[in-house]
Amino acid sequence: MGRFAAYLWNRFRQWDRAAQIGFGLALILLLLTLLVILFGPRSLRQPALVGLIGLVIVAQIIFMWTNRNMVTPYGRARRLYLAEDFEAACTLLEHLRATGQAGVRELTLLGNAYRQRGLIGQSEAVLLEALDNQPNHHFPLYGFGRTLLVQGRYAEAARVIERALAQGAPPVVRYDAGEACYRSGDYAAACRHIEAAVTLVAEPYRQLMGQYLLFRMGSGQQPVPELISAGLPYWQAHSERYRHTPYGQMLAEDVDALHMLVKEG
Repeated sequence: MGRFAAYLWNRFRQWDRAAQIGFGLALILLLLTLLVILFGPRSLRQPALVGLIGLVIVAQIIFMWTNRNMVTPYGRARRLYLAEDFEAACTLLEHLRATGQAGVRELTLLGNAYRQRGLIGQSEAVLLEALDNQPNHHFPLYGFGRTLLVQGRYAEAARVIERALAQGAPPVVRYDAGEACYRSGDYAAACRHIEAAVTLVAEPYRQLMGQYLLFRMGSGQQPVPELISAGLPYWQAHSERYRHTPYGQMLAEDVDALHMLVKEG
C-alpha cells in the first residue's frame, strides 16, 4: 500500500501545475461535499449528492486528460525530463533509439537530456542525428544550439539558434540567441535579442541573466538583490554541471560577479 501511494504521489508530481491545482481543488470540494452528505441538514444532502457525482466526473476528466501522454514512451520520457530525472529519461529514450522507434522529437529529447547530464559529446551526436532527419525543424535546431553553447562554440550556437527562431521556435528563444551572441562578443546582436526577450521570459533565472548581461553591456541597470537571490542558485548549479566546459567556466565567473553585486549592494 505504501509503495502504491508513493507511486501515485510521484505521478502526481509530474503533472502540469494547472492540472495539480485543479485536481487538488476537486479533491477538497469532494471532501467538503461528502461531509455535507454525512453530517449536513437533510435539505442539503440531495443537492450535495448530485454535486459529489459531478465532482467525481470532473476529477476523472482531469486525471485522464493529464495522463493522456503518459501512455506513450515519449510522454513518459518528457515527464521524467521535466521532473529532472534525466538519467531515467535517457534510459527510456535510448531503448527507443536502439529499437528503431525514435523519431525527431525522441532523439531531440535524448540529446537535451544528455546535455543536462553533462554528456556533451553524446548530446551533439544524437542532435545531429535528429537534424539529419529534419534539418529545418526548430526543436532539434534549438537543442543543438544549446549544446554548441555549452561547448563554447558561441558564434555557431548563435547562428543555429537564430535558424531555430526562423523556423518557428517560440520568441523566448531569442534570450538564448542573445546569450550566445554575448558569449561570442557580438554585443549589438546580443542586446537586440535579449531586450526583445527579457520581458517574455517568466523564469527568475532567465530574467536575472538577461538583466545581468544587459548591465554588463551597458544597456541596463544591474539586477536587484531579490532577483539575484531568486535566480542565482540555477546558474550556480549549471556552472558546476558544466565545469569541464568553456561555458561552465564563464558561468562560474558570472556567478562570482553576481555575488559581488550582492555584497556591494
